[in-house]
Amino acid sequence: MKSLVISLRNALDRFLFDSTDPRVASFLRIGYALILTINVIVWMIDAELWFTDDGLLTSTTAQKLGSGVCWSLFYWIPATTEVITICLVLLLLQSILLLLGVWSRFQAISIFVWLVSFQHRNLLICDGEDTVMRLFAFFMIFLPLDHCYSLTRYLQSRWTKSTISWSDLPEQAWGLRLFQIEMTLIYASTAWCKLQGSNWQNGTALFYVSRMADVYGRPWMPNIILDTPWLSMGMTWGVLLIESLLPICLWIPRTRKFAIIAGVCLHLGIECSMNLFLFQWIMILGLLTFVKPNDWKLNQPLHARRALARPRSI
Repeated sequence: MKSLVISLRNALDRFLFDSTDPRVASFLRIGYALILTINVIVWMIDAELWFTDDGLLTSTTAQKLGSGVCWSLFYWIPATTEVITICLVLLLLQSILLLLGVWSRFQAISIFVWLVSFQHRNLLICDGEDTVMRLFAFFMIFLPLDHCYSLTRYLQSRWTKSTISWSDLPEQAWGLRLFQIEMTLIYASTAWCKLQGSNWQNGTALFYVSRMADVYGRPWMPNIILDTPWLSMGMTWGVLLIESLLPICLWIPRTRKFAIIAGVCLHLGIECSMNLFLFQWIMILGLLTFVKPNDWKLNQPLHARRALARPRSI
């Protein structure tokens, strides 16, 4: 029994604290910052309508909608057009600094606070995409965001005149595991909920989705595809199959690459046919947290890692 406990403890230690390629965290930082920048710019267009007391909701009404469990800076500071504009500009500036890799951990903390504040200020315009974006901001706090491809790291290497490639040094994986576990839970819960629906079971779900004019109707998808029963049923069951297998196949080394490709293709297909703004891109970004550059032959042998990294299981 004691040996079993020790084995489980060692396995958990390897899972959470084994070394990982820091470039994955840096790619994640860059991709997330680009998505967030687009999101903030769109918010700025109708900021007065969505976030000020002169718009759709007053701060008092927003608090009541949150049932007293939601927190926001804008419950305590004046929600005027000027204040909201300044806050959005600060959020945009910090998104750009995150993109460049300037004090990225501080930027991630600040961005998380801003996202919580803006999203809770108007819950009526938020959906699953906003929740994922908020969670990703929180998870990024625990990643080595400035380890490589960062302006901060570049300046440090110039000042110290270091000859070691910072991208060759490993980092602990536990921050990245938060993203991976979250993505697994999203796909598992989505598949489970769809399996409970009769329309997904009988293969007619996508036929009905294609009739939702507010979210469906990108021009490239001919109507005849989903009007043909066997095609519609095949696509419906294909979506259900992929989402059911992803939570398992993403963790198996032999199937991980195919799972990532299948997931990316799934989201690109949805992006080409439905109007869901940035949801597909934030999900694709989450899938890329499972990428290992070594498995995809995206890097040369890393001399520093040979001496510092331990064997990795996942």
